[in-house]
Amino acid sequence: MCQRLGWIASIKTPGVEHSQTGRYTLGMSLAGRSCFLVMLIRTPSTIAYLGIVNNGYSTSFFAPTILKQFGWTSVHAQVMSIPIYVVACVLALLVAYLSDRCRHRYAFAMSGLVIASIGYILLLCQDAISVRVRYLAIYLIIGGGYITQPIVLVWLMNNLSGHYKRSIGAAVQIGFGNCGGIVASNIYLTNEAPTYPVGFGVSLALLWLCGLACTIFYLGLRMENKKREKGGRDYRLELSREDLENLGDDHPRFRFVY
Repeated sequence: MCQRLGWIASIKTPGVEHSQTGRYTLGMSLAGRSCFLVMLIRTPSTIAYLGIVNNGYSTSFFAPTILKQFGWTSVHAQVMSIPIYVVACVLALLVAYLSDRCRHRYAFAMSGLVIASIGYILLLCQDAISVRVRYLAIYLIIGGGYITQPIVLVWLMNNLSGHYKRSIGAAVQIGFGNCGGIVASNIYLTNEAPTYPVGFGVSLALLWLCGLACTIFYLGLRMENKKREKGGRDYRLELSREDLENLGDDHPRFRFVY
């Protein structure tokens, strides 16, 4: 899917070379705004990934507690967790297809956050709802996470052109973003089981940290595209031919995907 969406980004920028094998490009990859959060325009994608990764890790801590409330045996509880991931997988593939067709990322990422948020809100109020509704909440949380997390990953790769930038950008995003797993492992306190108010509250907050980051990323990309449409980056066309051919997503003709 990453290759497919990357191809979509490339066909929108005719005449732009994406190989990025020159010294100029390597320097931009290591010190530029693309990868190490020097410039705000790409920083939010890494923060967004941290927020949504917490969601994926969190379910492994609270889902067994909810399944046990049905009085099922361990084997039965494991079997009843299968449909949750089947539904989440179908949602992820469906949204990936629609996002590909529409060539749009932001709205689909936010839709997953809304779905997962409903699940957490239900669990924060679980004293007033039945066990079946709590089980439904797991579907919403995992399904929403499976929608947003792949989009956040692909979205950054869509907007990084060149092997150096993509490899370093992906490493930074995944390396820093997986710190969300450290958060998840420390917020579901044993003495708060099975309601986990701190765990559900922090997870909900991190979802909307992801939502805020996605919104900033979306607005930043739109602003940059508009600036390029008005010729605000055309001064880069004065670079040498070798450097110009290796600009990748810094080329004035490159248009970001949002």
